[in-house]
Amino acid sequence: MSEATGQSEGGVDLAGEFVAQARQQLAFSVSLVRHCVGQLDEGQVWWRPREGMNSVANLLLHLAGNLRQRIASQVGGEADVRDRPAEFTERGPLPKAEVLGRFESAAARADEVLAGLTAARLGETCRYEVLAGPTERSVLGVIFQTLTHLNGHAQEILHLTRAQLGDAYTFRQPAGVPPRPAARG
Repeated sequence: MSEATGQSEGGVDLAGEFVAQARQQLAFSVSLVRHCVGQLDEGQVWWRPREGMNSVANLLLHLAGNLRQRIASQVGGEADVRDRPAEFTERGPLPKAEVLGRFESAAARADEVLAGLTAARLGETCRYEVLAGPTERSVLGVIFQTLTHLNGHAQEILHLTRAQLGDAYTFRQPAGVPPRPAARG
Protein backbone atom coordinates (compact mmCIF):
# COMPACT_ATOMS: atom_id res chain seq x y z
CA MET A 1 0.00 0.00 0.00
CA SER A 2 1.23 3.47 -0.81
CA GLU A 3 1.46 5.63 2.32
CA ALA A 4 1.14 8.81 0.27
CA THR A 5 -2.12 7.89 -1.46
CA GLY A 6 -3.63 5.27 0.82
CA GLN A 7 -4.10 3.02 -2.24
CA SER A 8 -3.88 -0.71 -1.70
CA GLU A 9 -2.29 -2.94 -4.34
CA GLY A 10 -5.76 -3.69 -5.71
CA GLY A 11 -6.43 0.00 -6.28
CA VAL A 12 -8.77 0.52 -3.32
CA ASP A 13 -8.42 3.97 -1.78
CA LEU A 14 -8.30 2.80 1.85
CA ALA A 15 -7.90 6.29 3.28
CA GLY A 16 -10.80 7.58 1.22
CA GLU A 17 -12.91 4.59 2.20
CA PHE A 18 -12.10 5.07 5.89
CA VAL A 19 -12.99 8.77 5.76
CA ALA A 20 -16.23 8.02 3.88
CA GLN A 21 -17.21 5.37 6.43
CA ALA A 22 -16.26 7.65 9.34
CA ARG A 23 -18.44 10.43 7.94
CA GLN A 24 -21.29 7.99 7.38
CA GLN A 25 -21.03 6.71 10.98
CA LEU A 26 -20.94 10.27 12.30
CA ALA A 27 -24.08 11.12 10.30
CA PHE A 28 -25.85 7.96 11.50
CA SER A 29 -25.12 8.70 15.16
CA VAL A 30 -26.17 12.35 14.80
CA SER A 31 -29.39 11.23 13.11
CA LEU A 32 -30.16 8.77 15.92
CA VAL A 33 -29.56 11.43 18.56
CA ARG A 34 -31.80 13.93 16.71
CA HIS A 35 -34.50 11.28 16.37
CA CYS A 36 -34.49 10.65 20.10
CA VAL A 37 -34.15 14.24 21.30
CA GLY A 38 -36.94 15.27 18.94
CA GLN A 39 -39.33 13.07 20.91
CA LEU A 40 -38.42 14.53 24.32
CA ASP A 41 -39.74 17.70 25.91
CA GLU A 42 -37.67 20.29 27.78
CA GLY A 43 -37.95 18.47 31.12
CA GLN A 44 -37.27 15.03 29.71
CA VAL A 45 -33.90 16.01 28.24
CA TRP A 46 -32.75 16.87 31.78
CA TRP A 47 -34.29 13.78 33.46
CA ARG A 48 -31.88 11.33 35.00
CA PRO A 49 -32.79 7.88 36.31
CA ARG A 50 -30.96 8.69 39.55
CA GLU A 51 -28.56 11.36 40.74
CA GLY A 52 -25.37 9.53 39.80
CA MET A 53 -26.43 9.10 36.16
CA ASN A 54 -26.40 11.49 33.22
CA SER A 55 -29.34 13.15 31.55
CA VAL A 56 -29.69 13.27 27.78
CA ALA A 57 -28.77 16.97 27.94
CA ASN A 58 -25.55 16.20 29.85
CA LEU A 59 -24.69 13.57 27.25
CA LEU A 60 -25.27 16.09 24.46
CA LEU A 61 -22.94 18.58 26.17
CA HIS A 62 -20.39 15.80 26.72
CA LEU A 63 -20.53 14.63 23.09
CA ALA A 64 -20.20 18.21 21.82
CA GLY A 65 -17.12 18.68 24.01
CA ASN A 66 -15.63 15.35 22.97
CA LEU A 67 -16.14 15.95 19.23
CA ARG A 68 -14.68 19.45 19.46
CA GLN A 69 -11.68 18.29 21.50
CA ARG A 70 -10.85 15.11 19.63
CA ILE A 71 -11.66 15.93 16.03
CA ALA A 72 -11.70 19.73 15.70
CA SER A 73 -8.78 20.29 18.07
CA GLN A 74 -6.54 17.21 18.06
CA VAL A 75 -7.09 16.33 14.41
CA GLY A 76 -8.10 19.71 12.96
CA GLY A 77 -5.63 21.85 14.90
CA GLU A 78 -8.15 24.20 16.53
CA ALA A 79 -7.72 25.46 20.10
CA ASP A 80 -8.93 23.07 22.81
CA VAL A 81 -11.40 24.99 24.97
CA ARG A 82 -13.17 21.99 26.50
CA ASP A 83 -14.43 22.10 30.09
CA ARG A 84 -15.19 18.41 30.59
CA PRO A 85 -16.37 18.62 34.23
CA ALA A 86 -18.96 21.28 33.28
CA GLU A 87 -20.49 18.86 30.75
CA PHE A 88 -21.56 16.62 33.64
CA THR A 89 -22.25 19.15 36.39
CA GLU A 90 -24.62 21.33 34.33
CA ARG A 91 -28.14 20.91 35.68
CA GLY A 92 -29.82 23.39 33.36
CA PRO A 93 -32.28 23.60 32.37
CA LEU A 94 -30.64 25.04 29.29
CA PRO A 95 -33.19 24.92 26.48
CA LYS A 96 -33.29 21.66 24.55
CA ALA A 97 -32.63 23.54 21.29
CA GLU A 98 -29.45 25.04 22.74
CA VAL A 99 -27.90 21.76 23.93
CA LEU A 100 -28.89 19.99 20.71
CA GLY A 101 -27.50 22.93 18.74
CA ARG A 102 -24.14 22.67 20.51
CA PHE A 103 -23.99 18.97 19.67
CA GLU A 104 -25.01 19.51 16.04
CA SER A 105 -22.50 22.33 15.62
CA ALA A 106 -19.66 20.18 16.97
CA ALA A 107 -20.72 17.29 14.74
CA ALA A 108 -20.87 19.54 11.66
CA ARG A 109 -17.37 20.84 12.39
CA ALA A 110 -16.13 17.27 12.90
CA ASP A 111 -17.58 16.32 9.51
CA GLU A 112 -15.76 19.25 7.87
CA VAL A 113 -12.46 18.14 9.41
CA LEU A 114 -13.05 14.53 8.35
CA ALA A 115 -13.86 15.59 4.79
CA GLY A 116 -10.47 17.28 4.46
CA LEU A 117 -8.29 14.41 5.67
CA THR A 118 -5.59 12.87 3.51
CA ALA A 119 -3.99 9.44 3.71
CA ALA A 120 -0.81 11.01 5.06
CA ARG A 121 -2.69 12.87 7.81
CA LEU A 122 -4.50 9.70 8.92
CA GLY A 123 -1.12 8.15 9.69
CA GLU A 124 0.24 11.10 11.66
CA THR A 125 0.42 10.98 15.46
CA CYS A 126 -1.56 13.18 17.83
CA ARG A 127 -0.20 13.83 21.32
CA TYR A 128 -2.78 14.98 23.85
CA GLU A 129 -4.02 14.80 27.42
CA VAL A 130 -6.65 12.35 28.64
CA LEU A 131 -7.90 11.79 32.18
CA ALA A 132 -5.11 9.28 32.80
CA GLY A 133 -2.42 11.68 31.53
CA PRO A 134 -0.56 12.32 28.28
CA THR A 135 -1.09 9.88 25.43
CA GLU A 136 -0.57 9.60 21.70
CA ARG A 137 -2.49 7.91 18.93
CA SER A 138 -2.65 8.08 15.15
CA VAL A 139 -5.21 10.43 13.64
CA LEU A 140 -7.00 7.34 12.33
CA GLY A 141 -7.03 5.93 15.87
CA VAL A 142 -8.38 9.17 17.34
CA ILE A 143 -11.22 9.17 14.80
CA PHE A 144 -12.03 5.50 15.34
CA GLN A 145 -12.10 5.90 19.13
CA THR A 146 -14.13 9.12 18.97
CA LEU A 147 -16.79 7.61 16.72
CA THR A 148 -17.00 4.50 18.90
CA HIS A 149 -17.50 6.77 21.91
CA LEU A 150 -20.16 8.78 20.06
CA ASN A 151 -22.05 5.67 19.01
CA GLY A 152 -22.00 4.29 22.57
CA HIS A 153 -23.51 7.47 23.97
CA ALA A 154 -26.02 7.66 21.09
CA GLN A 155 -27.24 4.22 22.18
CA GLU A 156 -27.38 5.46 25.78
CA ILE A 157 -29.53 8.41 24.62
CA LEU A 158 -31.77 5.94 22.79
CA HIS A 159 -32.15 3.90 25.99
CA LEU A 160 -32.92 6.96 28.13
CA THR A 161 -35.48 8.11 25.55
CA ARG A 162 -37.21 4.74 25.42
CA ALA A 163 -37.15 4.42 29.22
CA GLN A 164 -39.02 7.71 29.53
CA LEU A 165 -41.44 7.32 26.65
CA GLY A 166 -42.28 3.63 26.87
CA ASP A 167 -44.86 2.70 24.25
CA ALA A 168 -45.03 6.33 23.07
CA TYR A 169 -41.51 6.03 21.61
CA THR A 170 -41.58 6.28 17.81
CA PHE A 171 -39.20 3.87 16.07
CA ARG A 172 -37.24 4.85 13.01
CA GLN A 173 -38.43 2.69 10.15
CA PRO A 174 -35.44 0.75 8.83
CA ALA A 175 -35.04 0.81 5.07
CA GLY A 176 -36.66 -2.19 3.45
CA VAL A 177 -38.65 -3.22 6.52
CA PRO A 178 -42.38 -2.77 6.07
CA PRO A 179 -44.28 -1.07 8.90
CA ARG A 180 -46.16 -3.28 11.33
CA PRO A 181 -49.72 -3.95 10.30
CA ALA A 182 -52.35 -2.12 12.35
CA ALA A 183 -53.85 -4.17 15.17
CA ARG A 184 -57.19 -5.71 14.29
CA GLY A 185 -59.96 -5.04 16.71
